[in-house]
Amino acid sequence: MGIGDEVRRNVELKKPLTALISRGCLPVGGVFRLDYDSAVVLTDDFKKREAGGVPRGGFLLAVAGENTDSGFILEDQEIILLRVRGTAPLPNESELIQTRLAVVRDAGASGVGFDDVTDVLTRNELQQSAFDCEVLGTFYTETDDRDARIEYGADIDNVVVSARYQVFLPSTEVLSWLGSYPEPAEARDSLPIGKVRFAATRRKALIAGTDQAEVRIDVSDFVGRKTAVFGMTRTGKSNTIKTLVTAVHRYGSEHDRAIGQLIFDPQGEYANVNRQDGTGLRLLGDDDSGVRIYKVEPSRSDNREKSLRINFYDREVLEAAWSLVSEATASVNTNYGKNFRSAVLAEPDTDDYSQQSRWGWALVAFYGLLSKCGFPGDSFPQDLKVTAPAAPMNDFMTANPNAVFQVGKAGNYRVKSPSGACALAEWVGEHPDDFPKWHETEKCHFSAVYGVYKFTGVTAAIRSIRGFHGAQSAGDVSEHLWQDMLAGRLAIVDLSSGNDQVAKVMSERIVSHLLNRAGERFRADDEPVNMQIIVEEAHNLFERGGREVADDPWVRLSKEAAKYRMGLIYATQEVTSVDKRILSNTSNWLIAHLNSGHETRELADYYDFKVWTPSIIRAEDVGFVRMKTYSGKYIVPVQIAKFDHSMVNSARKAAGLAAVDAQAESE
Repeated sequence: MGIGDEVRRNVELKKPLTALISRGCLPVGGVFRLDYDSAVVLTDDFKKREAGGVPRGGFLLAVAGENTDSGFILEDQEIILLRVRGTAPLPNESELIQTRLAVVRDAGASGVGFDDVTDVLTRNELQQSAFDCEVLGTFYTETDDRDARIEYGADIDNVVVSARYQVFLPSTEVLSWLGSYPEPAEARDSLPIGKVRFAATRRKALIAGTDQAEVRIDVSDFVGRKTAVFGMTRTGKSNTIKTLVTAVHRYGSEHDRAIGQLIFDPQGEYANVNRQDGTGLRLLGDDDSGVRIYKVEPSRSDNREKSLRINFYDREVLEAAWSLVSEATASVNTNYGKNFRSAVLAEPDTDDYSQQSRWGWALVAFYGLLSKCGFPGDSFPQDLKVTAPAAPMNDFMTANPNAVFQVGKAGNYRVKSPSGACALAEWVGEHPDDFPKWHETEKCHFSAVYGVYKFTGVTAAIRSIRGFHGAQSAGDVSEHLWQDMLAGRLAIVDLSSGNDQVAKVMSERIVSHLLNRAGERFRADDEPVNMQIIVEEAHNLFERGGREVADDPWVRLSKEAAKYRMGLIYATQEVTSVDKRILSNTSNWLIAHLNSGHETRELADYYDFKVWTPSIIRAEDVGFVRMKTYSGKYIVPVQIAKFDHSMVNSARKAAGLAAVDAQAESE
């Protein structure tokens, strides 16, 4: 080889894609049939063994070029990316099967090894096989310059039928590059999410070292977009969510962006430091300026913990209180139960004196019912004034001297306390002839509410949500959470103390409030608020196709979130429980083990997850997911890294906080 040829080869070897193939990629065969969607790769047992094994779903690189002493030099700066779907028959497959059959038969009959009944040429022929591969796309450079950027197209733009493509198995370094493509523009936005993993059986990958191929994602993909985390219980969904929440928290600090994150926590797993992780999300902040945790029973010694309770007697949260009470009684499917839930307690026009009076009567019945069900309260945050006939009210006040008192002229009264409201409601209920207008059913809802006073089914159901009432609580939790999002805090709503129905109502109301507040800012042309909403056990909250968009806050979120910069991360084991309108607007997908063909068939409608359904059903390994991100060009199978305390301290450092000892915090 002359000096000129050597210089040329050295130049060629430094071109981006040629250099990529030269980073330890091992040859496994060649393409003998290629079309726009698939390729068949001829290989043999020796090449597969030397390369460290070729798993189903694995990446292969097909390139045209020549082997040299210095490395493989590409003819064109392009690489076809293939994914192994399975095996393919060779043109002489029937002959090979007959020969293999004869070898097995003869070796068994003579009691010798297989190699003893075949010659070298036959053995070589029998070791040949083929892979059926899916064509994923093409890596290419627009120029042949050494510093040209590597681009990717999700197809191929030409089919060459001659046997010119050699096929390589990516090395650990190249596999990491493939799993992480495209790298984020800024290195600090890169999150090591785990390692490439193609199969549940990892022996070959361990020997070859490809189990150490790191996968890095762009954290910005998960900000302001929808992310689905699917998998059975105990397959690592919570671990994945904690990793993403911590990464977004760090990302916000590093970019000086206030990104509020709200977690609906059905089991209390996110609100506390636990032994399994050795850390917890609450450690992302030292006080309530960075982290707030809403609980039914908050700790007085930790200002990060806030009350999740609302004062059911506070008219500022009347809508929330009535929603919770209505949903709590949903299982009482009797006529009086239905009539009760049909009552309307929304405040009428303040200028409509007649409707205001009737509304006051309904409030007496409602607040009296709460008192009857054991909701404590010595007084009302706002005056509860009612009008009533003077004569019968005098009789009532004589019998109940501390319940109400007259204000101004006769006929106007103020109810002093919830217990007073209960006494008045029961008196009016037992004397309908003295209070005829209170018992009108067309325009007044007093009777609908009072009608359940003596039925234990309804009152028992209402008592079940007493834990969410706090007589000393002030304001609306939904508004508190909106302020948290404005400030860029991490807020965790611990729903572990309530039943599923209460959790559903409360979370929907919070999401609706956030959407409404974000919509107000949007219409006022104010800067949107960056926020993320994280939902665990989403099948308990979502309702597929059950309501119109306007009535379903989760579908509203999927449709309106982009313009409001509201992201959504939802985790569930039931793909079919998620409204198709949400699935269709999901950008990031992380799929762990699912045990149902019904669920995987639903999943198969999106991207090319159909290819992965056999693996998703069979492989039950914790943290083994198939991942498609917003900027990612194809699905990458990943073993998700375990969430640990170093991630938390990394995020704390970005926020300017000192490192903490997780063990000390848990004690």
